[in-house]
Amino acid sequence: MNTSSPAKAPRPLAFIDTETTGLDVDHHDAWEIAVIHRRPGHPDTEYLWQIRVSLAEADPEALDINGYHKRFAVPEGELAVRIATDATPADRPVSGRDLMLDLMGILDGSVLVGSNPAFDERFLTKLFRQAGATPAWHYRTRDIATMAVGHLYGQAYTLTKQSCDAEFYARADRLLEDGWKSYDLSRLMGIEPPAKDDAHTALGDARWARDVYDAITKADAFYTASDEQLAELAGQALSKVGQQ
Repeated sequence: MNTSSPAKAPRPLAFIDTETTGLDVDHHDAWEIAVIHRRPGHPDTEYLWQIRVSLAEADPEALDINGYHKRFAVPEGELAVRIATDATPADRPVSGRDLMLDLMGILDGSVLVGSNPAFDERFLTKLFRQAGATPAWHYRTRDIATMAVGHLYGQAYTLTKQSCDAEFYARADRLLEDGWKSYDLSRLMGIEPPAKDDAHTALGDARWARDVYDAITKADAFYTASDEQLAELAGQALSKVGQQ
């Protein structure tokens, strides 16, 4: 008789980003929301919404940074629009009810991942509560900056054990002496931060968060490739050498 419990399926991940009218959740609102939803055994699916919100207390600098006046695309008379992505063939106006049904269906049970996702979670929670809905995503978010720092010190630990030289911890300390700057940490993970046109757009930043997360949590393709794939990688590298 097998008394072991069946393994739990991994939780879906939701790589998130919001663009807001300011930094104070009590006075500002999310006007753009992006989610890249990852379910085990399925390709990532991208979603993007823009919402008509009050600008009465908006921070002009925030609107300038996230390009609100250049990018806001909600048609006159509509509350929100679901922007065309791989999950939506064309821009489609949505009601407040449909917006919340979309978000609940995607986020319920998911783990929120992002760059400082606690910020985005606060604005999403406000949106849910204004609609009379209860957030049901996982209680613990995953911050790519925190994960990157842990990754660096994890490398220091491994190298120290191998060489009996604690200098690797000092190297990690020096890399972080100016603080946990997300773009610097991104580059240390081998991921270039979003280009100017993509930075401070919800989908651009959600894609960046996903890429940094994957750089930390997934093995390099070289170590997971089949013999045939390794041969192909070697052929590609040799062809590049020949072109130089």
